[in-house]
Amino acid sequence: MNRKALVVIDIQNDITKHYRDIIDRLNAAIDWAAESGMDIVYIQHNNLSAGTRTFKPGTKGAEFVPELKIVSDHIFVKTKTNALTSEEFSEFIRAKDIREFYIAGADATACVKSTCFNMIKAGYAVHVISDCVTSYDLKKMPEMLAYYTDKGCEVKNLAIYMGIKYQYKRLDNNNFTGNSLDDFVRHQTVTACWRKTDNDWKLVPNVYEENWSLEQRREIAEDVVHHMNLDQTGFGAFEGERIIGFATVSRRIFGVAARYVQLVCLQISEEYRRQGIGRKLFSMACEEARQLGADKLYISGHSSKESQAAYRALGCSFTEEINEELAAAEPFDVQMEYRL
Repeated sequence: MNRKALVVIDIQNDITKHYRDIIDRLNAAIDWAAESGMDIVYIQHNNLSAGTRTFKPGTKGAEFVPELKIVSDHIFVKTKTNALTSEEFSEFIRAKDIREFYIAGADATACVKSTCFNMIKAGYAVHVISDCVTSYDLKKMPEMLAYYTDKGCEVKNLAIYMGIKYQYKRLDNNNFTGNSLDDFVRHQTVTACWRKTDNDWKLVPNVYEENWSLEQRREIAEDVVHHMNLDQTGFGAFEGERIIGFATVSRRIFGVAARYVQLVCLQISEEYRRQGIGRKLFSMACEEARQLGADKLYISGHSSKESQAAYRALGCSFTEEINEELAAAEPFDVQMEYRL
């Protein structure tokens, strides 16, 4: 029998202040793991290095934070970043034949990173609960989640592991405001983009990073609200009250060869991608376009390799009729369409 364990790493008083951002979900993960019959393991860091003042054995800083739910006595001390260096922990998982781990805690750039890397190297199955992991530097979280995936970990949020269904709603002033995107993670690391040269499309190197700031997220949210009340229809994917994906469709018909409606925006928060949310919102946008009397959905799509692959997977292709106004507004976008 393949036994499983939830491993909670270094949620101690000396840890980053950001633990409070995840503590409620972390405690929910502990409840879920216990109900699922997993072993609950707590890793506690002790710093033995001379000249340091944090995580010292026997100090308050080395104790678990008071908000953390402790439901087992499987508490193991480590003195290095990799939890497997704790002989007691390694012996525990060998004795119980635990081969599959769900990882939560801190720090994403240090002890969580090292533990995940070494668990994968040792042949274990590793799941990182993305919204139950934090860091002293939150800007590094998208980079670290990508790192875990690249090294062979499965990275999903707690709701997915718990089997919680998302809700899909038409956006209105009750469920979407200027602050609705405050927790939204619009991050993308671009390595190559499609460019048209001599009437031929080529993938060319183009390395940069996109990451909406809080100010940008609020500007975009205000823009969505404005157009939602004017000339666009919006749809959202929700986890509870939090919006995790959204799409907006213009209500204006244009085109000569066909009746087009523009898909203005389709965005999924980074930690919720590759779960079918974008496909569901896209289908809702298509249905809205049909109701408006359109023949095709028009997309001025991001030219990155990943974005174009996503649109192609949805069934989009190069448009037969280019809207010159939209093409001029975003000259590096790829003009696409989807037949309704």
